[in-house]
Amino acid sequence: MPETPISPNDVLRGVLDHVTFRNDDTGFTIARLVREPDKVPVTIIGTIPVCTIGETVEVSGEWKSHPSYGDQFRLASFRTISPSSSEGLKRYLGSGLIKGIGPAFAEKIVRKFGAETLDVITKHPDRLREIEGIGPTRVRQIREAWREQADIRELMLFLQHHEIPTGVAHRIYRKYGAESVAVVKADPYRLADEISGIGFKTADKIAEHVGIGRDDPRRIEAGIKYVLNRSTEQGHTYLPADELTQETAQQLSVPVSAVLPIMERAARAGEIVFEANRVSLPRYVFCEHEIAQCLADLITHHPSPRNNEIQASVIARVESRTGVQYAPEQAAAIMASLQEGVLVITGGPGTGKTTTTQGIVSELLAERKKLLLCAPTGRAAKRLAEVTGHEAKTIHRLLGFVPGGHEFQHDERHPLPADVVLVDEASMVDTELFLHLVRALPSKCRLILVGDADQLPSVGPGQVLRDIIASQVVATVALRTVFRQAQASMIVTNAHAINQGVFPQLPNTRDGDFFFVYRETPEEIAATIADLVTRRLPFRYRLNRFTEIQVLTPMYRGETGAHALNKLLQERLNPGGASVPRGTAEFRVGDKVIVTRNNYSKMVFNGDIGRIVGVDAENAKVSVELNFSAADTVRVTYEFDELDELSLAYAISVHRSQGSEFPAVVMPITTQHYMMLQRNVLYTAVTRAKRLLVLVGSKKALAIAIRNGSATGRYTMLAQKIRDAVSAQRAHSPEK
Repeated sequence: MPETPISPNDVLRGVLDHVTFRNDDTGFTIARLVREPDKVPVTIIGTIPVCTIGETVEVSGEWKSHPSYGDQFRLASFRTISPSSSEGLKRYLGSGLIKGIGPAFAEKIVRKFGAETLDVITKHPDRLREIEGIGPTRVRQIREAWREQADIRELMLFLQHHEIPTGVAHRIYRKYGAESVAVVKADPYRLADEISGIGFKTADKIAEHVGIGRDDPRRIEAGIKYVLNRSTEQGHTYLPADELTQETAQQLSVPVSAVLPIMERAARAGEIVFEANRVSLPRYVFCEHEIAQCLADLITHHPSPRNNEIQASVIARVESRTGVQYAPEQAAAIMASLQEGVLVITGGPGTGKTTTTQGIVSELLAERKKLLLCAPTGRAAKRLAEVTGHEAKTIHRLLGFVPGGHEFQHDERHPLPADVVLVDEASMVDTELFLHLVRALPSKCRLILVGDADQLPSVGPGQVLRDIIASQVVATVALRTVFRQAQASMIVTNAHAINQGVFPQLPNTRDGDFFFVYRETPEEIAATIADLVTRRLPFRYRLNRFTEIQVLTPMYRGETGAHALNKLLQERLNPGGASVPRGTAEFRVGDKVIVTRNNYSKMVFNGDIGRIVGVDAENAKVSVELNFSAADTVRVTYEFDELDELSLAYAISVHRSQGSEFPAVVMPITTQHYMMLQRNVLYTAVTRAKRLLVLVGSKKALAIAIRNGSATGRYTMLAQKIRDAVSAQRAHSPEK
């Protein structure tokens, strides 16, 4: 059993009686200890490597008083002690730790063998047959269960000796069982490929401890895949070979000459794809190829063109029905939606995307088309439904994700029941999700993508909307006219100025909607943001502090990053209440939170925002109410060990804000965020605000962001693959 030295804090000894909560990934545990000798129950909180009810343990730490749960003992160290008393042995064996021994048999075994009990089970298990009711089968069960516990202990000791976290050990054991130590010693890089949550850095640390050399081919191949995987987190679907070899060599501290032959070997083995000086992980080559083929099929399905006279009558009919007079660009988009196999409609704020979408939906429904509307996030889908009057779903819900699996109900074998599918906020859709969508479209279906190509691309790999436009073989209508009513908004006017690289107007008039508050230092900026959110904006504009004001920030770190601002705003807006620890911070009842990871079993998705409405410490659960609109809320429950799927949302990153709109947006703009002072980041943030935008910071930082129009490019192959696929389809078309 792993041990840590007892530190010179308070020391308690007793029996683990109940586990309230445990995170196997981190070892973080909330448990009840029955203290000896007075039998007083004590709540202990901290990291426990292996936690078994009935074990006798010795812990050190200090007492803390919690406002809701009373006195708690925070652990500094923990160690198990073999139970010596008869009562301790009976409790230990009867805890369920060993399959085949329950409380009744534990009583009999301890009565028979006394202090020799553990020695008998470990070294002479056949002697257990001396106990009435224990036959060969039960002895075998006990022997195997005891050996499994010994294996876990061995793995824990081995990995802890090499400073590997407890949670990693649990995941390794669940995968490899009794072979765990042998696997880890033979090839620790297998862990990065085969076990979710164990990355290259952890595997490399283990490899170093078990003596694998720096230039070992296994290490270099794992390093290549690590660099490729990390590049997908930056949005790339491939890397140039030269860039990959340089980065891998740098990460591994090996010569470049050592990387290339291993890269070629990995390509021959199918671990990576190496073509035309581009290196990819196989799944992204597959995704981009399949997307291109699916789009080519839709594009080359020739619709019946409508002549000018028919087009004019269609537009007149739509205008009569909707009461809107469409600009030429909007009319062109409506007609294209009735003819093209794939259509992109793009435009910035105030250019009439919503009005155009309403017209398209109106006409398609009038023509009795089976129309499905969707968007990447719950909020975007809800907004799409509100403006069109037609049901809209998230893409995941539309495709029918099966909770607990990795598949959708709708795919190429079970296509969507649709003549037309319209996707709003299409710039947010990443490569893998888009593949699932296009594979689920029937062969004669039309696909309409609506979005702003100048906003930030998807959080996930790829830049699907931009690449589809860049292919130049997909029908695209760009809405560029800013309508008169939109021109009255400085948010809209300045958004377009920023997008064109022009410094915005900053009149700061009392009845305006775009404000710049000059502050120089990060500390001043953070303090001003806190004052704006908690006092000035709610008072001046009658805004709800939690639901109507959103702080957006380019980065997570620093005094004006999301982490620090969340802590500051939490203390100002929600200082008390029941809470649960989360790393160095905590969640409290009433906290504003955002979903950071898709959870298909709960049907909640990255970017959904809500509030914590309950903390149940006894059952280790947190209740969250997610708000998609004032009239649409969903309550979901998170186990304590799922809380890494949530984050405080008083301040969120600009990336996470995609697909959402907020009545008021407050954003720090400081040279401290130099790496993220980019035009498209600023543009995306500004376009999230509906009624009010406040920038807080320096004009120098604002100018840097506006000048920096060279947004970090993404390496993708989709545009070229679409061109190639469409060209091939047309070359083999029967009409040719």
